[in-house]
Amino acid sequence: MTACSLTRKGKHPSMELAPASLPPILPEGGDGNRLRHRGCCAAGLAAILAGGLTGGCSEGPAVVARTDLPAVYAVVETEPVRGGGDAADDPAIWIHPADASLSRVLGTDKRRGLSVYDLSGREVQFLPRGRVNNVDLRQGVAMAGGPATLAVATNRTERAMDVFTVSAEGQVELALAQALEIGDPYGICMHLDAAGIAYAYVNGSDGEYEIWRLNEGGELKPERIDRFSLPTKPEGCVVDDRTGIAYIGEEEHGIWKMPAGAGGSGEKTLLDSVDSDRLAADVEGLDIYRTADGGAILVASSQGDYTFAFYDLNDGDRYIGSVRVADDPASGIDGAEETDGLAVTAVNLGPGFEQGVLVVQDGFNRQPEEKQNFKLVPWSAVAKVLNLPAPAEK
Repeated sequence: MTACSLTRKGKHPSMELAPASLPPILPEGGDGNRLRHRGCCAAGLAAILAGGLTGGCSEGPAVVARTDLPAVYAVVETEPVRGGGDAADDPAIWIHPADASLSRVLGTDKRRGLSVYDLSGREVQFLPRGRVNNVDLRQGVAMAGGPATLAVATNRTERAMDVFTVSAEGQVELALAQALEIGDPYGICMHLDAAGIAYAYVNGSDGEYEIWRLNEGGELKPERIDRFSLPTKPEGCVVDDRTGIAYIGEEEHGIWKMPAGAGGSGEKTLLDSVDSDRLAADVEGLDIYRTADGGAILVASSQGDYTFAFYDLNDGDRYIGSVRVADDPASGIDGAEETDGLAVTAVNLGPGFEQGVLVVQDGFNRQPEEKQNFKLVPWSAVAKVLNLPAPAEK
């Protein structure tokens, strides 16, 4: 998606064009999926300001930011990623088994590799794996030595699925790089069944999916078990391990749901569409806020209007509402715009994150201008503006 075209304000009320004063992004090698320039051409902007006319230099729909939605604020931001331009992409949250305040956020730098951050935003580990795009993890995977944690990431440099182990202390190590037949590995998510068998859904930018079983008989033995495809480019996906339902974001269409493991034979149902006023293409990161009392809220990044949509999966996928992550002048932490990936947990991570945390990628890291990073938003802030009940204690 690009932000160079200038059009009238769209169907949403109280919107503003994305900031036009930001400098252009010159991609480090580029992946063809994100902004080529952060600003709009001066002539087109002048035309809009003068009379709401359509401007020139169009490469796609104008990015229009919602300002009519409730705002939440990040209380922590990570150190910037190493790669320049469009680099940070997708986070995943690892929960420390003994002290949740020592949990970690894994974040991809799709120019350089995989970073690991503590909850203060400090980078504590970096794995130079090249063009690592998306990441996911599962804890409690059945292995010979006992329950283990596996993380997976799409590696576009090696055209592979990187499989990592995560120690009880949060140390991440590469276990293997599994070659893929997908031409351009892109999105990925995991599923853990009741027997502790882990699966990975890997997709390419052409819509092709491969489903991999990662462990068998207590050993790490990746095996591709199915393939299917979507008509256009997908990226974000998440599987609800409790129900066995997979949720897949088709960037320019909407959010699909289907039985996990069904592959092409499973019936796909459209949960929501970019034709609604709830999602604006691209549909990007997806995750589920799962509570101890069975609650399940799907969170989706609506990249085209810089917002996040929430759906109650226990109430017929009812749309709850949307929020934006805004600049906080008091703390000096900027908001999140044009978010790719996100991750969420309901686990009490300690002071400030008692109801869990929402981690989102920030496409424009300002205050000051720096390379992209990830923002940590207390779930309690989301719950307050959307009138959500506090999660039950375990």
